[in-house]
Amino acid sequence: MKKNKRIRFIGTTDRVGMIYDVLKAMVSYGINIITMEVNYYISFKIEWDDDMDWLNFKKYMMNKVKEIADVIEIDLMDYEKNEKEINTIMNNVNEGIISVDTDGRIIHINKRAREIFKLKENECLGGNISNILPQDVLDLNEIFRSDKSNLDVYLTNSLKDQVHLLIDIKIIQNEAGVKNGALIILKEMESLRKIFQSISRPSMITFDDIIGRSHAIKNAIQLAKSVAPSNSSIMIRGESGTGKELFARAIHMSSRRSQYPFVAVNCAAVPDALLESEFFGYERGAFTGANSSGKQGLFELATGGTLFLDEIGDLSPHLQAKILRALCEKKVRRIGAKYEIPIDVRIISATNKNLEQMMKEGNFREDLYFRLNVIPIFIPPLRERKEDIPILIQYFVKTLGEEVGKPHLKISQAALKQLMDYDWPGNIRELQNVIERAVNLADDQIDINHLMLQDNKIHSHQPATENEKISLPVDLPSVIQKIEKEYFDMARKRFKSSREMAKALGISHTSVIKKMKKYNFCK
Repeated sequence: MKKNKRIRFIGTTDRVGMIYDVLKAMVSYGINIITMEVNYYISFKIEWDDDMDWLNFKKYMMNKVKEIADVIEIDLMDYEKNEKEINTIMNNVNEGIISVDTDGRIIHINKRAREIFKLKENECLGGNISNILPQDVLDLNEIFRSDKSNLDVYLTNSLKDQVHLLIDIKIIQNEAGVKNGALIILKEMESLRKIFQSISRPSMITFDDIIGRSHAIKNAIQLAKSVAPSNSSIMIRGESGTGKELFARAIHMSSRRSQYPFVAVNCAAVPDALLESEFFGYERGAFTGANSSGKQGLFELATGGTLFLDEIGDLSPHLQAKILRALCEKKVRRIGAKYEIPIDVRIISATNKNLEQMMKEGNFREDLYFRLNVIPIFIPPLRERKEDIPILIQYFVKTLGEEVGKPHLKISQAALKQLMDYDWPGNIRELQNVIERAVNLADDQIDINHLMLQDNKIHSHQPATENEKISLPVDLPSVIQKIEKEYFDMARKRFKSSREMAKALGISHTSVIKKMKKYNFCK
């Protein structure tokens, strides 16, 4: 019976023609050589017949070639050991790696690449790279022109799943510069997103994260995608809770500025007294209580990237003028500074207010409006794209259910119908709030009683009619406090800022903050 054996000749000296003598002696002994390698030693992988005597073979070879001091068996040839080490490394990296020759034939494909394309171990070896990376995605001629980095491609794997990849190409060539093949390195965008989110960019969003199939939301996404690569200012319009910041982050990530900062500021949430120092920064000692080393403003922090101005309609006229000047001159001056700092930012703004009416009333500068509103994008409210509600519900039930240890939670048809019939004045933010509450209350299935939608209607308390019976005596302060608390609860769910709440409830901004603390609504 024949089997493979690996042997090594240990020589005391080296001379011209020694390898030839070794080969001639092995052939004369009747040995079939599979492979050989020469480095410090002469090693062979051979076919060995069980009828052969090992000691006799060693004696024969040492008599034929005087320089041979010994013949030993080895476990692996050096090249086999190197191959196994390389395979171990390649199969334990996060990137997919494919090696091809100059004809595009696949020489090697690692475990991660097979997982990305849903392939079995030897399914595509020897096949052409175009079988898994079609020509319209990656042209074979382009592969061998030069090294490439971060080619952004979408393709479909063997299970018809869409995969979003970043591809690097590294040319393999000899010392004379002759190209012998290429390494194709595949990085899944989903994996990269998770890494970035966990390390330094927890709010990185792409258009893939915007959920919806309705024509209204698709049109908004398509417009946003088309204008994302430019540097033009964008104004995102839409009601509270429609996802304006989500769009802003997706636009940033699809722009040429995606590798630079995305800085978001809610203009309604920053006190008026601090707005100027937040936007423009200050020098050390600029005012009492200033940081001893000074502070960069938002324009400086966002340089090279995107500055997102949320609730732009809440800016004071004084600050509107300063921001307009910064945008026109592309320079800012810190508070207390004697010099100006050049800035390079793209502005994306957002509002749910009627800026056109505010301009007529003199509350918003017309010149700033036209500077910001170069490309308007309107985000439809949820009530105008109700076909998206089931998809959003499914997403929230799954993700929120997993967070609380209920990964198999379902929703009843009756509950789904009630959610479809609701008007959603708070839009997606309100829907998420309702589902989160229901997920916490339900065990295996969300039913109508878990939704508590009636509590979410700010108009649910109607004035008592003459026919309604009012029992006396009554603890009137307690009744008033209960009603007040419910209105505040609804207002905080519908509006993002205390300024919006104050306007909706007809009270001052300071009163809102005090009441929120009183009812423990502050997080």
